[in-house]
Amino acid sequence: MEYQIVLLPRDDYWVWLRACRKYVLTFGAGLTDDPGTAARYMAPRQVITLPSRRDAFPEIGNASRWLQSRYPGVRVDVVNADTPDDMRDELSRRVAENDRYGARRRKFYLLWPTDYAVVTQNFGANPQIYRRYALPGHEGIDFRALTNTNVYACADGEVYEVHTGAKDHAYGIHIRIQHRDSFKTVYAHLARSLVGKGDRVKAGQIIGRADSTGNSSASHLHLSLKRDGATARKETTYPKDIIDPTPYLVWPAQGSPQGKVVGKDSGATWEAGRCLVGVRRIEARPLDPGEAHAVHAGRAEAVLLGPEAGDETILALQSVRPGILLVARLPIDLAKAESGPEVAARELEPVVRRMSSLGVRDFEVHSEPNLSQQGLGRLWGSGQEFGRWFVEIAGRLRSELPEARFGFPMLSPGEEVQGKRRALTAFLSEAEESIAQADWIGVGCYWSSTTGMELPSEGRVFEVYRSLFPDKLLMLTGLGPASPALPESEAARQVAQFLDRVREVPGIAAAFAGTTSPTEGWENLAWTSPTGEASELAQALGRRKG
Repeated sequence: MEYQIVLLPRDDYWVWLRACRKYVLTFGAGLTDDPGTAARYMAPRQVITLPSRRDAFPEIGNASRWLQSRYPGVRVDVVNADTPDDMRDELSRRVAENDRYGARRRKFYLLWPTDYAVVTQNFGANPQIYRRYALPGHEGIDFRALTNTNVYACADGEVYEVHTGAKDHAYGIHIRIQHRDSFKTVYAHLARSLVGKGDRVKAGQIIGRADSTGNSSASHLHLSLKRDGATARKETTYPKDIIDPTPYLVWPAQGSPQGKVVGKDSGATWEAGRCLVGVRRIEARPLDPGEAHAVHAGRAEAVLLGPEAGDETILALQSVRPGILLVARLPIDLAKAESGPEVAARELEPVVRRMSSLGVRDFEVHSEPNLSQQGLGRLWGSGQEFGRWFVEIAGRLRSELPEARFGFPMLSPGEEVQGKRRALTAFLSEAEESIAQADWIGVGCYWSSTTGMELPSEGRVFEVYRSLFPDKLLMLTGLGPASPALPESEAARQVAQFLDRVREVPGIAAAFAGTTSPTEGWENLAWTSPTGEASELAQALGRRKG
């Protein structure tokens, strides 16, 4: 995942912020007006984007120089902008060209070299590891790449070396390409090369397949960038003319190196063509008239149901909102499933058959399987093992009901908690081959209290999924602020802001917020329309308080 924060002047901050809005929503960057906050944000993995205006930060002078002198190695992306209008125009060009850091404006730039828009190790990372090799830190960028997936040339050039030994070099099988203006790239840890010495290659051309040869513990692509004479000219602190590829890299924020856009011209297709906004209603009791009115008056577009939702509830929802998207969550009964996934599938089959007969097509298989109370350590010990459960359950149900679509379930976000939770990213990595067979992926987005447009990274977890699985539809089957002490009005405001934001993210099929249960408080739910105004649904739910 790429961590980026936009540093804006305090004077007229909100004017500058509005100028950046489309860019921030597209690329998921954070926002701040404090240089120190920007410097500490996810350090040292962040990129700080800021305007070139000389007096933007009078207390520190030249912000770019200040950052680089106080925080050596910080990556700074300076936008040529003296005014908010300049900032809006330049960032709009970046969005239109899918060029996150304006790299295409350089005479030399690098296209993304894999099919996975995620960096697993940044340039300069882990200096404690690389010090033993006389390096200040990681000497390139590591990109996610599964075994035997494509590796692309980053720029036009000529292959000047192909190393074919898998075990006699730290880079294993690797390719070296000479480019214009004395630049060179190295593509390491390959399964095999598809080019030979002396071949001319074009940017975006497939040159090899990824693997984990050489000094590597898992399949990925290592890319190094060099420029002849850079070390002698003191343009880099690295030996052998190694320089940071990051400023030259065109980030594929919305798709693959070939420019596919998730949810539009990629494999992730969606009938609605946009994110539908809805509510969660997991309980079994029938829909009461007040709830039906709220769903109708508020123009709810989707509802996430539990497996015990009755026929009358499903029919009532379809009656008050014709065309509404209904999704059902199918929790695995842990006690009954002790004998294996075939038993779990057999238990779920009549539920899916009944709901399918009433027009429900989408089913989330289980929820938060990376938690001990949801089967981790009891029925499965890793993401890979749960993935096998998911594939078998979905396969058995599809054979009986071929029109049904099955989603890989949302996970509990966060890091490893021994004996209680497997880290989200680790679980996803372990399960990725199984996730490839899912029709869509459920995502849980929860965040600590926040203000303004700056949403904490845990609330933007859908960006992790988007990067790992660029061709899969996402359904945000859980979302909201995590703090129970947050005032209800503030919680509703944050949910509304979040939903307004994800409406513009391609590849998200639906987002389910709050609940229509009076026992949990109708006033907890609010969202906004695409224009940013409060919808009738928020008002309808608010009237149902008590």
